[in-house]
Amino acid sequence: EADVKLTQEAVADLERNKKELESLIFKRDAECASLATRFEEEQINAGRVGKSIKELHAKIEELEDEIKHENQARAKAENGKKKLQAEIDEINDRLEEAGGATAAQMELNKKREAEVGKLK
Repeated sequence: EADVKLTQEAVADLERNKKELESLIFKRDAECASLATRFEEEQINAGRVGKSIKELHAKIEELEDEIKHENQARAKAENGKKKLQAEIDEINDRLEEAGGATAAQMELNKKREAEVGKLK
């Protein structure tokens, strides 16, 4: 009878261990399923992030091209401005020369008028 009781206790211990292990397996399976779902979600998010990165790189390239064209246009405008300023300076020099010649001509005309006035 003692052997039977020991055997029953051993069987009860084994059944308890079996239930604990089954419970542990169930929990592990649930964790695995949860991790698999999370992994799939992370893969989807990684795909979205990758797509966003590609789009942002394309936008960066587009903006860099715009900046390059703006800089080229600015340089062209600066060169045009320098050329126009040189033309303006040249025209001003000519005007000053012409103004000086005109003043000399006016002075000469006054002298001639004075001489003509004396002759009359």
